[in-house]
Amino acid sequence: MMMAALLLAACGNREEELKERALVLCRYIPDHELREEAKDFMTADFYAALDTMFNHLPEEEAMEHEWLYYLVTGNGGTLPVYEVVGVKVVDDAHAVATINVRQKWEDGTLAEDSGVVEHQLYMEKVEGVWLMSDFDGHKKDLRHSNI
Repeated sequence: MMMAALLLAACGNREEELKERALVLCRYIPDHELREEAKDFMTADFYAALDTMFNHLPEEEAMEHEWLYYLVTGNGGTLPVYEVVGVKVVDDAHAVATINVRQKWEDGTLAEDSGVVEHQLYMEKVEGVWLMSDFDGHKKDLRHSNI
């Protein structure tokens, strides 16, 4: 009985730690731009694919992938507000966080028609650190003939 309680407590702590880490990773979701410091918060392959799409395609080809620029906010000048509502641990090195996103204006007020939109943030543990490895399953959409 005591062992079961300890296991439940450990699972609860792990989920809370993963929720906190997912919230940190949310800051690096590329929306309109891919910041260079995001490299430290993403798996190497995910960052490389995003970097190619955001920074190394001719403009006419990049516009074919315009959806990348609006992963969470759209084209309305709003800022995302993230809430991690749960984490599913897949195995010792993989987890998926469910995040809810609402939009607010730069003055802090909620944007009109800013319903909650649910997203999936995929995480992978690399050298002991949880990193973003995919977002809403879009990694497969980041393939380009030049990469």
